[in-house]
Amino acid sequence: MESGKKDLEGLYDLAIPPGIPVSVIRELVEKFEVDLVKRRARVDVIGEVDEREILVLRGDLDTIKQAEKYMFEALDRKLEEWKRDERGEKYRKMYKPLSKEEREKKAAEDVGGSALDSSTGMMR
Repeated sequence: MESGKKDLEGLYDLAIPPGIPVSVIRELVEKFEVDLVKRRARVDVIGEVDEREILVLRGDLDTIKQAEKYMFEALDRKLEEWKRDERGEKYRKMYKPLSKEEREKKAAEDVGGSALDSSTGMMR
């Protein structure tokens, strides 16, 4: 056990808060060349303290401080991206229900138009 402590000498852990996107964690590991490690820690969950396995980034103090700052900046960027919801808007347009006129037009254009139910725009 003593040799394990010596191996960790000079290394610091940055606990990754629950909910941090995997893409941000991957960025941190690649950008700062830190180790992603599981470790047991006491965690307060709604007033109840439990020992759980958590993810931490492990590295020297300066690197961990930089990674911590970057982690929250990257999370802010990700939240802004989610607020814009460009991908969601694209899919809403793609899957929006067709009006009766649009369904009829689509049915007329389709080679197998007779297989479409004109009231729903779905295949019969």
